[in-house]
Amino acid sequence: MRMRREADRANALLAFSKSFKKVRRARSAFPRRRKRHRKRGKRRTKSLPNIKLCEPPAPVENGTAGIVRQRSSSLHSSRGRLEKKKRVDSTGARRSFRSSAVALEVAAAKCSSRNGSATHLLPPPSPHLPPLPPPLSPTIKLAANGAVNGEIQIPNGISLFKKKVMLLDVYDRRRLMQGRSASTQNQSSILDGDGRSAINAFYKSIDAMPNMNVARTKTSIPLVSELVTFQTMATKRAQAGLANNAKTTFADEELKAHVYRKTLQALLYPISCTTPHNFQTTNFQTPTWCYECEGLLWGLARQGLRCSECGVKVHEKCKDLISADCLQRAAEKSSKHGEGDRTQNLIQVMRDRMKIQERNKPEIFETIRTIFAVEERTQAEALKQAKSAILEGSSKWSAKITLTVICAQGLIAKDKTGKSDPYVTAQVGKVRRRTRTIHQELNPVWSEKFFFECHNSTDRIKVRVWDEDNDLKSKLRQKLTRESDDFLGQTVIEVRTLSGEMDVWYNLEKRTDKSAVSGAIRLHISVEIKGEEKLAPYHVQYTCLHEHLFFSHCILVDGNDEVRLPDARGEESWKVYFDDTGQEICDEFSMRYGVESIYQAMTHFACLCTRYMCPSVPAVLSTLLANINAYYAHTTATSAVSASDRFSASNFGKDRFVKLLDQLHNSLRIDLSMYRKYFPTNKPAKLQDLKSTVDLLTSITFFRMKVLELSSPPRASVVVQECAKACMETTYQLLFDSCCDTGGPREDSVKFWFDFLDYMIGAIEEDKGVYTLVLNQFPQELDVGKLSASTLWTMYKTDLKLALDDHAKTKKCSTPEYMNLYFKVKGFYFKYVVDIPPFNSCIPEFPTWFIPFVMDWLNENDEHSMDILRNAYNRDKSDQFPQTSEHTKFSNSVVDVFTQLNEALKLLKQMDCPNPEVYADMMKRFSKTLNKVLLAYADMVQKDFPRFAANEKLACILMNNVQQLRVQLEKIYENMGGAELDPQASDVLTKLQKKLNNVLDKLGREFAVYLEPNIKEQMLKLGALLGKIKGPQLQKTQVAAEVDIVLEPLMDVLEATLQRFSQQCEKTVLKYLLKEMWKITVVCMEKIVVLPPLDNKALLKQLPNAKIGEQLKLMSNKMNDVKGLSSVKDMMDIAREGSERSLSPKQCTVLDAALDAIKECFHAGGQGLKKSFFEKSEELQALKYALSLYTQTSEQLIRTFITGQKNQDLPSQEQPVGEISVQVDLFSHPGTGEQKVTVKILAANDLRWQTTSVFKPFVEVHLVGPHLADKKRKQATKTKSGNWAPKFNETFHFFLGNEGEPEHYELIFQVKDYCFAREDRIVGVGVLQLASIVEQGNCSMWVQLGSRLQIDDDGLILLRILSQRQNDEVAKEFVKLKSDCRFETESQLAQSASSNKLN
Repeated sequence: MRMRREADRANALLAFSKSFKKVRRARSAFPRRRKRHRKRGKRRTKSLPNIKLCEPPAPVENGTAGIVRQRSSSLHSSRGRLEKKKRVDSTGARRSFRSSAVALEVAAAKCSSRNGSATHLLPPPSPHLPPLPPPLSPTIKLAANGAVNGEIQIPNGISLFKKKVMLLDVYDRRRLMQGRSASTQNQSSILDGDGRSAINAFYKSIDAMPNMNVARTKTSIPLVSELVTFQTMATKRAQAGLANNAKTTFADEELKAHVYRKTLQALLYPISCTTPHNFQTTNFQTPTWCYECEGLLWGLARQGLRCSECGVKVHEKCKDLISADCLQRAAEKSSKHGEGDRTQNLIQVMRDRMKIQERNKPEIFETIRTIFAVEERTQAEALKQAKSAILEGSSKWSAKITLTVICAQGLIAKDKTGKSDPYVTAQVGKVRRRTRTIHQELNPVWSEKFFFECHNSTDRIKVRVWDEDNDLKSKLRQKLTRESDDFLGQTVIEVRTLSGEMDVWYNLEKRTDKSAVSGAIRLHISVEIKGEEKLAPYHVQYTCLHEHLFFSHCILVDGNDEVRLPDARGEESWKVYFDDTGQEICDEFSMRYGVESIYQAMTHFACLCTRYMCPSVPAVLSTLLANINAYYAHTTATSAVSASDRFSASNFGKDRFVKLLDQLHNSLRIDLSMYRKYFPTNKPAKLQDLKSTVDLLTSITFFRMKVLELSSPPRASVVVQECAKACMETTYQLLFDSCCDTGGPREDSVKFWFDFLDYMIGAIEEDKGVYTLVLNQFPQELDVGKLSASTLWTMYKTDLKLALDDHAKTKKCSTPEYMNLYFKVKGFYFKYVVDIPPFNSCIPEFPTWFIPFVMDWLNENDEHSMDILRNAYNRDKSDQFPQTSEHTKFSNSVVDVFTQLNEALKLLKQMDCPNPEVYADMMKRFSKTLNKVLLAYADMVQKDFPRFAANEKLACILMNNVQQLRVQLEKIYENMGGAELDPQASDVLTKLQKKLNNVLDKLGREFAVYLEPNIKEQMLKLGALLGKIKGPQLQKTQVAAEVDIVLEPLMDVLEATLQRFSQQCEKTVLKYLLKEMWKITVVCMEKIVVLPPLDNKALLKQLPNAKIGEQLKLMSNKMNDVKGLSSVKDMMDIAREGSERSLSPKQCTVLDAALDAIKECFHAGGQGLKKSFFEKSEELQALKYALSLYTQTSEQLIRTFITGQKNQDLPSQEQPVGEISVQVDLFSHPGTGEQKVTVKILAANDLRWQTTSVFKPFVEVHLVGPHLADKKRKQATKTKSGNWAPKFNETFHFFLGNEGEPEHYELIFQVKDYCFAREDRIVGVGVLQLASIVEQGNCSMWVQLGSRLQIDDDGLILLRILSQRQNDEVAKEFVKLKSDCRFETESQLAQSASSNKLN
């Protein structure tokens, strides 16, 4: 039989443990939706852009301040002008974010179900948001997880209750099940049917993910439909200035005619086709000098070369330096020396060559006729005259040359001192001039002027620089070579290339390969040719020719100017300016008349500047200017002249070219300031020109730095940035005006600002997708897309702030409209602005402008939440709180409340507020909403709980609802930011969690009241079964059978109750109930079994239903209030009755083992209460302490009582009834260690006692403590009749022995009134513990007397145990002494009661 009972009990415990297993959650969190017949429109699911925090204060520049003021004024004027227009609903074009949010939740639920993790009520935060914080703070997390009072987590992942599913999952599953049902049943949730639409109606008008892409079908945005007039006029003026600066010779007809003739001469007999010399090695019999260098032809034979045609004699080294036109030189020489036949032959050869040139290249002469607009007959005459002039040669030619030697730079050092003594020689024909010597100088300045007459066009000006030497070696060299000084360099200038005035730097060149030269010399040359005194120099003539050639290449195509550009390749392609014919004309002219290539390039650059807006011209201009810059800036090793000086000596003219560059630069800036008009995106060629235009600006910047040597010229990137910014500011104004045409800013609508962002997005996308890719020359300094976004945003936010400030005063729009505008602005900011410096390093301002409207929306959300709460709870209560599904243990109202709260939080999270202060304000405000709603729900539950507490199932559901509030609050806390949440908001939620914890604790205590009667009943049965156990004391392992018998009724009830609760309650709720049941069980065991109540009926009627310790306390405090207990005999009778209920040692052992079994039941193998909870349980400690008292001796109990009761004299301090004077001395025998106490009773004073008979006071002195059974414990004085302040002067001796310490003893003084034939009446009681005088060894003091002694709960328990030991005289005496109190008559009792009422 015993074995069967053990097996049944084991099976019951196993079943009870299994009941704590979790219930698996359904795999899918969202049911599949049924197909609807109507078609749904496509919804956008574009994710939000990245989130970063930052916006600088907008810099106000001089250029933009006026625009901002103009725009602001137009904003207000447009608002007033368009006030009467029909209002356009800004929310009509918005789309609900519900579809994308649901899709996100479904995806998250599916993913979580596959991974085996729980889905959150809210979707995961944006990946662009800061990562979620660490786990919840200990305060909230501990409370929400049910870890109350130090509980530990369940090991091995075993849960005590079924796994919870998400609220939205429960609702959607239930809605799907109800939707499939054909019958129309009563709805149990406000989310059923149209309820969800009613809840979401508050949120669906807010589009949290607006479309940030400009639709293709939308009306095109007029970015550059019309530009400001003054900008167009400025462009025209700049272009006109460039054209006038280039057309410098078109008005001079005389110059035009002269250049026409000169061009014919150059092309009829071109230098490129001249006859070369026929040099032969010759033996000279007489001293002969070189025609080129005028040096002696050294040697005995074969000294040099001689041309067989013209007879010129040169060194071998000089043959390449002499003029190559041998035929014309021979004809001129023969004519001068009268050799007629030879001259005629040479002229005939030249005439034939001119005929061949005219016949083979007619296109050249036709081109010349065309560009100079000459008739054919006139050209025929001009050709004849040109031929005559060529054949006549220089026989009639003469010129006056003025040569000024100004200075030199960078000469080579020839002296040992590291310097030179330079001077200059200039020779024309046979005439030679010399400057003075500048001693010890490498950069000499002479400024000396010389005059020459030249009668041969083939002559040259030979300028040589020498180092003067006066030593013997130099003199010897003078005798032999006619050159006594060191050669420093030379330059040779063809006379025929000179015309007019020239101020030029010439690089010094070598005379032989062995020469070592460096530096340059500056010359000013003025030439007056006979018959051409009034004509311009050859450079001006070339300019005239080049300009006419260029403008002949300008054509008109479809009403637009274009320039026919040559298709040239290679490193020298920049020197090709025209087609083959035109290029040959300009090359021959420049070669004939000595026009340098750099002059040609600069002239062509000036011509191109007049057509800089033509296709492909900016690229040519950029390349040309880069090469001009390289020519002047890149100095050679033999020239130390600065680029600025070389450029200053240019024949083109420094001032003229600088002015040309400045005008071009200004024109380019104006055009770039309107790049949308002049470089539209639909013309790829124009976009390429835009890129070339920026390159041209870069070339201008480099030219100013390298050639002009300006310290800090405007950087090209800065110029382009300023121009682009100006264009964007103009674009913004145009967009603003264009948007005003469809409806301007209004006080009752924000649609204008919403739509205006679409216009801005179109412009930014154009800049970002097209112009940024084109203007990529400065990737680190300029990004047009970012600059466009920054500029437009800066202007937009200025206007938006003004508008929102006005709206904040009136608030005529609905809060969803402001929220939609916020999401649009936020989307724009995070897509285009957040990564742009300096916005990426600071917090944006715009969230602050929306704070009033967001707070208004949150206020409306409060009202909406409370309405949802009341409706949901009332519906839930009317339906008797049905569970949401078989897998959950809470009711529908929790789902409804948190569905609404999560919708609100999701919207706040989707705001992705980059401003932490604004985000903190929103979270603080939302935390107040949570606090208000959840506390309101908890108050409703507390108010209705007493009605449903008797119904176990409904009570459990209500407690589960409160627990679910705590769980969902923790999840909301984590979604709000967790540990990174604002401290104020976190504090609100922490306090809210504690309040909900207190509510759940309170509900658990209220519900436990209904469980207490049943447990008490079973505990009475346990006590009865325990009382039947007799026998000697055994070990705990030997009383297992007795434990099973004793616990059988209690365990049956506990197991059945706990199993029901495990099925009906959440894990945390179950733990709360387990704790309350544990407390009830242990307290009942203490009250009913260990320390049962006294059976005296008169006393029990006066005592409340309290614990045993409280009963004894009340019994001691109210002893005199109870009739029939006025004698010690009555007290001893009560103790005698209690002795029958005392526990034997074996019963204590059985009860101790039973407690272990009860703990194991509540522990449930680690799935119930934790062992640490049992260790900290105050009730269990009190019970074990009471049990331990049964096994202690009387001496131990008395010693414990004396050492623990330190405030026994408290009644005497509060309400004294007299006092006695005593003197106490302690003595210790030095040999045996025995101790003696001497007490001397001196007198009594102020004895408050009323009696009708003679008052006979005396004093009894009692020594109490351990080991006094064989010693005298009581002494008494003599009575003093009729004296309320008697004097005794009596001494008494008490012996303690050597077994105990004085600290464990005390003296009790009782002043009594002697009565004959009846028991003496106590006047007052006092106590003196010897521990207080051990250190001094003696004391004299007044001991206050009170009506009784003060004893705490522990002392009362000890007295209770001692009172049950009827065979122990010391124990009975001790209990009597501690229980004695002042005797009060009925009149005194009534008087005392009335005084208490008055007090």
